[in-house]
Parts: sequence; C-alpha cells; structure tokens
Amino acid sequence: MGILERGKALLWPERCILCGQVAAYGACCCPRCRRETPPLEGALQRSGLLVVAVWPYEDQVTSAVARFKFRGDKKAGRQMARQMAQAWAEQGRDFGADSLTFVPMPPERERQRGYNQARLLAQWAGEELNLPVLELLSREGVLMQHEMAASFRKKGGRPVFRPLPGAERKAAGRRILLVDDIVTTGGTVQVCAAQLQKAGAEAVAVLAAAAG
Repeated sequence: MGILERGKALLWPERCILCGQVAAYGACCCPRCRRETPPLEGALQRSGLLVVAVWPYEDQVTSAVARFKFRGDKKAGRQMARQMAQAWAEQGRDFGADSLTFVPMPPERERQRGYNQARLLAQWAGEELNLPVLELLSREGVLMQHEMAASFRKKGGRPVFRPLPGAERKAAGRRILLVDDIVTTGGTVQVCAAQLQKAGAEAVAVLAAAAG
C-alpha cells in the first residue's frame, strides 16, 4: 500500500458491507461477518435458471440489502455489485454472458424511490465485467413482490413483465445476465427470463446479491 492509500485508509477506513464496522483495507467484510455470514459456495438453480449470488439472504445480509434498497446507501450497493461481479467471474464464466439487463420496477414506484436498485446493481456490475447493460423489460402494476399477500403468491400470482418496444432487436441471439438484488423462490426471475427468451435471447442466467 502506497503513502496515499495508507492516508486514505486512515482518514476514510473501509466499512464492512454487512454490519458497517471498520474492515481491513480492500476487504468487503469484517472478520466477524466473514465468519458468521460466509459467501455462498457455487452457483444455484432456481426455476431451471442458473443463479449466481454472493450471500445467503439472512441475518446481516438482510439489513445490508435493506439499507441500499430502501435508504439509498449507494456505497453499500456499489460494494455489493463489485462482489457480485467477482462471484460471476468465478462461478458463471462458462455461461458466456455478453450483456446484462435487470428486473424492472413499476414506473410509479421507481419515481417515488428515485432509483431501481436492480438497475444500479446491473450498471455497476456491468462496469466491473466490461459488459453492456440493456434495458429490455417493463413491469406493470404498483405492488412489489414483497408487498403482495402471501396467499396471492402461493397461488402463483406474479407481476406482469413485458419486453419493451425494440427489445427483440437488442436481445436477439444474446446470452443475457439478468440482475436483481434478491432471489428467493425464483418466480420473478423465471417470468423475466421467459420474456427475454420470447424477445429472442439465446439464454438467460441470473446474478444477485443474495439468494434465499
């Protein structure tokens, strides 16, 4: 570490992405969080899709995602995206992704919040992976998945996603990496992947910060 880097580390120390405590220079997590919430080992399968996620969606990870998602902690979001890109480079490289897209929010909700966390994660991960980010899907309705009644979700109720005008031209023949913050049952990403394939994508895989 050079003099400038040492000075920066002293004045603005790294913070653990999960708990916010001081972490070692260049580390995303403090020793306690690395021990208590280790990253997932290997890719997952959800609804027939390859899913690469950094952490299990539990404990400190839940709080960290909420800080970014609902309280605008974009520094945490950038750190998450960096870890997501690293996980993909290690676990998903054989898929051969050539572009990224993201799970859209209802337009009204995105205007209220001021950003779509999945869009930001895709942009930042795309920078790390040197891949373009394509806006391909729209979402109807106002309620988000976590706001829907459990009985509705159990009956198979899903948000309505559709390809945007011109998506067929952009998606045709591509191997697309679909980005979201959290993947649990895989229902949302399954519907999105089906729409991307309908628009002409050759294959779709998923990249997330956390998976349940």
